[in-house]
Amino acid sequence: MALLPGLPDVHFGYGVLAELAGELERRGVVRPLILTDAVLARLGVAERVRAASGCAEAASVFDGIAENPTIAGVDSALLAYRAGACDGIVAVGGGSVLDSGKALRILARQGGRLIDYLLDPALIQRDLVALITIPTTAGTGAEVTFGGGIHPQANAPALGLRSVHARPDVALCDPELTLTLPPRLTAATGMDALTHCVEGYLSTRDNPPLQAIALDGIARAVRYVGRATADGQDREARAGMLMAALQGGMAIWNGLGPIHSLSMAFGDSPLHHGTLVTVAMPAVMRYYDGLPGRKLQHVAAAMGLQADRDAGARIAAEVERLNAVLGLPASVRALGYTKSDIGRMAAEAHRAYFNLTAPRQPTLADFERLIVEVLG
Repeated sequence: MALLPGLPDVHFGYGVLAELAGELERRGVVRPLILTDAVLARLGVAERVRAASGCAEAASVFDGIAENPTIAGVDSALLAYRAGACDGIVAVGGGSVLDSGKALRILARQGGRLIDYLLDPALIQRDLVALITIPTTAGTGAEVTFGGGIHPQANAPALGLRSVHARPDVALCDPELTLTLPPRLTAATGMDALTHCVEGYLSTRDNPPLQAIALDGIARAVRYVGRATADGQDREARAGMLMAALQGGMAIWNGLGPIHSLSMAFGDSPLHHGTLVTVAMPAVMRYYDGLPGRKLQHVAAAMGLQADRDAGARIAAEVERLNAVLGLPASVRALGYTKSDIGRMAAEAHRAYFNLTAPRQPTLADFERLIVEVLG
């Protein structure tokens, strides 16, 4: 049975940051913690959000979330939450910050150790503190998803935070906040959005509404990622990419696949997630070539490609072309990854839960071949 999931309320468009104060008031939040990272704090984004909160004097700011979020970072945010006697969270940033906000809302209400909730999501209760997400990148879709990845420690593979109770209450998606995103992050996060839409569409779960959303997201990402990367002030392209990212976040509800499983194989490094998945995507698309049904052809058509029996190879070639145009690497080795324990990496990818909804599930030997290809 197709289930259209209950998503957070979403405000989308230029200027919706002004609606933050009303959303906080509606939820009875008078002392929010503005959760962010050091870069956004330095650029003044955190203060801009604080000013828009309607309770600037009572709000606290914590800017210690790392690019790859850790349990220690969330624990430090909890100390700031308690020190400020906070009663709600506004998470402002990319996927790392937004996922950390989900983890923090659990600890702020239930206490305990985050590792326990990561290992056993059944411990997560329904009644959590309010969480409003404000994305500043256009890629992860974390503003609307029910889970995320938290690293037990730096350079250790992430553990999945998965519970419908952790999903945000409301997302304010204001393209204005993405205008200053640097080109390389624009490219990497934009291609991350594309992979979410592709894997969500190819999922074995039959959900026509989400599939339609995913196909539209694919078309938007391909149409706008180059423009947004080349000209960060292209307002149409920035809005198009933020919508594609939002659609990717919705598509994730259908499940993901081996592209994201491969990213787990290299999770013992500080490499950027968005870059890892886009580097892994061509190999998986070639692996899928000849997949029964017409889903690959539908993806190819959404990308503006010829929709024929070689659709998987065509998609792979187009992603490689886009990566080259965007200045993204063609292999994981080109990112500076030096480890070569293929067996360990294959085992990590093979046991990843992302494979559960893959239309063709790679064997351990398949993952070994894929990893050799992706490593380059």
